[in-house]
Amino acid sequence: MEKLSSAGLCGWMRFKHLLLLVHLDQCRNMHAASRHMHLSQPAASKMLRDLERYFGFAIFERHPRAMVPTELGMQLVRHAEILLNDAERMVKDIQMRREGGYGRLLIGAIPAAAPEILPAAIAALKRRRPRLSISLDEQSSDRLLQALEYKQLDLVVGRLTAESQHNLFDFEPLLEEPLRVVVGREHPLAETRTIDLASLCRWPWILHPPASPMRQVFERALAELGIASPDDIIETTSTQMILQLLLSSSMLAVLPQSVLKRPLASGQYVVLPLTIGKPLNHYGIITRKHEPLPPATAELVEELRRRAVSAKSLMEHLA
Repeated sequence: MEKLSSAGLCGWMRFKHLLLLVHLDQCRNMHAASRHMHLSQPAASKMLRDLERYFGFAIFERHPRAMVPTELGMQLVRHAEILLNDAERMVKDIQMRREGGYGRLLIGAIPAAAPEILPAAIAALKRRRPRLSISLDEQSSDRLLQALEYKQLDLVVGRLTAESQHNLFDFEPLLEEPLRVVVGREHPLAETRTIDLASLCRWPWILHPPASPMRQVFERALAELGIASPDDIIETTSTQMILQLLLSSSMLAVLPQSVLKRPLASGQYVVLPLTIGKPLNHYGIITRKHEPLPPATAELVEELRRRAVSAKSLMEHLA
C-alpha cells in the first residue's frame, strides 16, 4: 500500500474535491451532487474515482438508490467539512478586516453559562475591542462540540459529553451546577413544601434532549430510584421556550440554578423543594486541542477565568 503524504496531497487535491465529498455525503446521489457543483455527472464521477485511486480505498459504497460513505469515507468527509469551514472562516475574516472590521469571534454556550459569567466576560472584552464582531450560539453541549470540531465555533463554554472527547478538545473547568425543578407560580404544586420525584413523574415535563448532560442527570436520578421516565414530555434546549411553556401549562422543568436567578426574581416561577441528582459536572472552557488561541479568544478565556473565581467566592459566601 502506497504511503500517503501531506505534501503530495496538497500538491494534488483541490477544493473542488472537498466540495464533491461534502455534497455527495449530503445528497447521497451523484447526479444531485454534480448539479450542486455545476459539473457534468461524468466529470464528478471521474473526480470521485481519482480520489479513491489516490487514497487507495472506496470512499462511497454504490447502492441502487444511494451512495453511502464507507467507514474510512466518513472520516474523509469529516476532514473535508473541517477544511472547507476553515477556508470559509478565513475568507469572511479577511473580508471583514478589509472593510475596517477587527475580526469575528464565534462562541458556543450552554444555557447554564449564558446568564451567568459569559455575558459579563463578553461585555468586558467588547469594552477593549469595540469593533470585534461576536456571535453567540446557545445550545446543548453535544451539538456545540460538533460545531467546535468542525471549526464552526472558536470556543465552547459547556461540558464534555463523552470520555473520548478529551482526545479532540482541551477542557478547563469553571463552575458546577445543581439542578432544580421549577414550575409556574400558578401551578398546583407551587405551594407544596415536601415532595418526591416519583410523584412528580406523573406530571408533564419539559426536558433537554437525551444526549444532553442535564437530561442524563435526570434519567440517572430516576434509574437510581427505580422510577420510570415520564412519557408526557416536550424536548427543547431553549431556556426561553421552557420558561414560556411553564407559564402557560401545568408542566415541570429541570433547569440549572443559575438560569433561574432572574425568572425567580420576577415572581412568576417557583422552585420546588427537590434537587435532582448530583450537581452537574463542572462546565468549562472547551477549545480544539493543539491549536493556539487567537488573541481575542485568549482574552475571552482570561475574562471567563476571572468571572468564575468571583462567582465561586460569592457562592461560598452565601453558603
